[in-house]
Amino acid sequence: MRDVPGWVESLRGVLLIIVWTVLILRLPAVRRRQQRPAWVVLLCLALGSVVIQAGVARWIDGTSGVAHLSDLVVSLVALTDFAAVWWFALHLHRAAHPGSGQPFRAPLVAAATMAVIAVVLFVLTPDADRYGKQAHGWWIPYAIAWIGYGATTAIGAAAIFWRTARSMRSPILRVSMIALALGVGAELPYLVIRAVRWFVPDTPAGLAVAGFWFSFTRFVVVALACSVAALEPMRRALLYRARRQRLYGLWLLLRKATPELVLHEPRSRPADLLSSGDSWELLHQRVVEIRDSITFLHDGWATPRLLGEAAEYAVDVAEPSRERLVAVACWIEATRREARTGAPRIDQEPGQGLLPDVRATTSTMRREVSQLVKLHRHLTSRAVKDFADRQESSSASSV
Repeated sequence: MRDVPGWVESLRGVLLIIVWTVLILRLPAVRRRQQRPAWVVLLCLALGSVVIQAGVARWIDGTSGVAHLSDLVVSLVALTDFAAVWWFALHLHRAAHPGSGQPFRAPLVAAATMAVIAVVLFVLTPDADRYGKQAHGWWIPYAIAWIGYGATTAIGAAAIFWRTARSMRSPILRVSMIALALGVGAELPYLVIRAVRWFVPDTPAGLAVAGFWFSFTRFVVVALACSVAALEPMRRALLYRARRQRLYGLWLLLRKATPELVLHEPRSRPADLLSSGDSWELLHQRVVEIRDSITFLHDGWATPRLLGEAAEYAVDVAEPSRERLVAVACWIEATRREARTGAPRIDQEPGQGLLPDVRATTSTMRREVSQLVKLHRHLTSRAVKDFADRQESSSASSV
């Protein structure tokens, strides 16, 4: 049934362009198991945006010769779309709560049941009563079943999206879940309007337009929200690459001082920025290599006397909150210079007291990276350089 103004058909064309653009842009998600459910939802939305076009409807009806067959096709695609969104919500909930007892097959069972009801009642209902402005005869149970099915899927999915949003740490994913909850929720006022138009005589024509706007909102918001959710891995990859670049200066400084640990010649910053591979693995490897170099310098050239002098010096030049990090920077810079000049390694056990602290359980976390960035800043500071200069002078005098 197409009793809406002509401009609505134009907006349906806009809807088709939006949804298919998002679907094509997110095509790589098919290869990723975590992102595939969101892409399935986008595919259902894309199919729905095709079958609601006036030209497609005329072609289906004209080719088949069956009155309102195009409306039945729209209904079947729509109920598949509703079930897919509900299934996506349950998938997210199960991923966040592995032991959950959520009925994972409920969307499939509900969609299959509604599809059978729709086809059977379509066959039993006379042509004039199918998808009419008001429900008559066999179309009354169809209308009741459709509204009940739509409300069940919308409420079920929206509630899960909303609960999931509250547990999300990522701001992007939280916004995505809230958008999905609101987008799916827009189906409820559409169903109310549809029920009023089916069962209340002489409803104003504006209700049909209002119903279209709620349906349009659901299409666009759900499509964009699924796209935002799928972009989260890309955001994290860029974040890890940015953190890795923040550590480039410290990494290069220490790698040059410990060539024994270097398997490949360090690359320039532009080449390093464009390096391929898993961004998390690359960042983790960089942090590990930095710590390996620091440990190598510590075990090879740090003496108890050097560590003690670094700690005493830090008390005089640094604020209390920075004393330890400045002391660490002092002995690292002093041993780095000795390693660069080819000084022989020593056989002493300086203790582990002044090794850099581990600030996070995962090496790629912001706190851990931030700590190493601060260490690099102190390494290049005037106070640390003065300490290293004094150690060099002392070593030269003793020689």
